[in-house]
Amino acid sequence: MADAMHRKDQMRRIRLTIAYDGTNYRGWQIQQPTAAHPEGSVPTIQGELQCALGQLLPKEAVHGAAPEKSLNPLTSPDHVDEAAAPGIIPVVGASRTDSGVHALGNVACFDTESTIPVENFPKAINRFLPADIRVLQAVEVSMDFHPRFVPHEKCYEYRIDHGRVANPLTRLYAYHYTYPLDLERMRAAARELVGVHDFTSFVNPDSQVFEHGGDAVREIYSIDILEEGSQLVIRIRGNGFLYHMIRIIVGTLLVIGNGRRAPEDIRTMLAAKDRTTAGPTVPAHGLCLCALHYDEAATADDARDEETSEILTTDRGGSETDESTENRGETV
Repeated sequence: MADAMHRKDQMRRIRLTIAYDGTNYRGWQIQQPTAAHPEGSVPTIQGELQCALGQLLPKEAVHGAAPEKSLNPLTSPDHVDEAAAPGIIPVVGASRTDSGVHALGNVACFDTESTIPVENFPKAINRFLPADIRVLQAVEVSMDFHPRFVPHEKCYEYRIDHGRVANPLTRLYAYHYTYPLDLERMRAAARELVGVHDFTSFVNPDSQVFEHGGDAVREIYSIDILEEGSQLVIRIRGNGFLYHMIRIIVGTLLVIGNGRRAPEDIRTMLAAKDRTTAGPTVPAHGLCLCALHYDEAATADDARDEETSEILTTDRGGSETDESTENRGETV
């Protein structure tokens, strides 16, 4: 007992900022890890990161069983979506992005007794990661910091290649869409989505948030529709997103932009709380999690009660998460 308490006192919590090309991964969340395959049954960002940390810090790696709660509160039973596989260092992600979704600024945390200077972690971890995943930054945070529970803002971008012929160099990162678009109609529709709303009509009905008694009330802070050469960029900022929510919003804006629906139809869709009233779900590869901005003055306890129902959501191996389902249990 005394030894365990001493080890707990030596723990540090490290927050990582991570970028990745999601093309070859089945989303963020590790799936079905085993002793033989601690990275999981399919390639995931979390699986690769946990294995890389296990190689960097072999004396702290988990072998055969989950660590004691006292030694790693991030992997306690209260946070059941993070699997503790053999030979790994457990990691908790802020946004559990879906299969094929990319990131420039996802956030994850792990606990360690290591004395490695925090500024050296990115280079050290990257030695063990594949080239399509990179740790950009590491900072030490308080032990009560939790990447999903501490209030934060998420910024996503969805990229559309609107050229007559698809650009082969951006085919993995932009959705090729050739129909005519009226950007002013799209912007008018986007304004109707800004604010606090029940987004049930813009959520995949399979979302686990409903299974666990949660709701689809979220706040969107802004939606910007920008032109960058032949690309259209739809930038969405909010406090949390649900299963396929961003991709359904983008699909709906495209339908309105090409004249098949009116901008004011957004009000009817929101009021209906019926997925069939909104537009299609666009492909995952155009979506990127650009950044997460934390309220550094807040702690995990400030948001824990509000987020409890979301903790239980898990990635479905090809279903978005943050399109995340990020913060509030999303999978975008």
